[in-house]
Amino acid sequence: MPAVEYPVKPDEFRVSRESVLLSSHLASAMAVCVYDDTQGVGGMLHLRYVASEGDKPLELTDNTLSSDLLLLDRFCKELRSLGARKHSWRVRIFAHTTTDADAAAATVLDLVQAYFSDSRLPVDTRSLARPDPIVVRMDPREGRFWVHGADSVAAAGKVGVGS
Repeated sequence: MPAVEYPVKPDEFRVSRESVLLSSHLASAMAVCVYDDTQGVGGMLHLRYVASEGDKPLELTDNTLSSDLLLLDRFCKELRSLGARKHSWRVRIFAHTTTDADAAAATVLDLVQAYFSDSRLPVDTRSLARPDPIVVRMDPREGRFWVHGADSVAAAGKVGVGS
């Protein structure tokens, strides 16, 4: 497993062609993970559906959804600038939901899935409905993923192999 870990904060993304770990702490949020297995390039985008203050779902106005779409577009352009070829992309979404944010989560998830389906890219979506946050880690060069409960990662101090 790569030794260097880079956090991907809410409403941010990172892309790389190096064997590093990109990680997102998801609490009512999703990690959009894309990698090109022919070029060894990948990245992670962290989108949230709750406001940063408290646990209230975001108001999903046209402006909010447009901002998410623009961020998604910038993320994909950055992947292409590193040499990723769109027809070779593998897309996996890890979505953490709670009952309070289910409607907002479904709306943002639908938006992201539609973005990739317009390009005829298959999307593997894993929705995890649980009260506790999760941590998603990705090796962007290899397209490997690890998913854990945030508490178990903090307690163990290490990452186990996932899918």
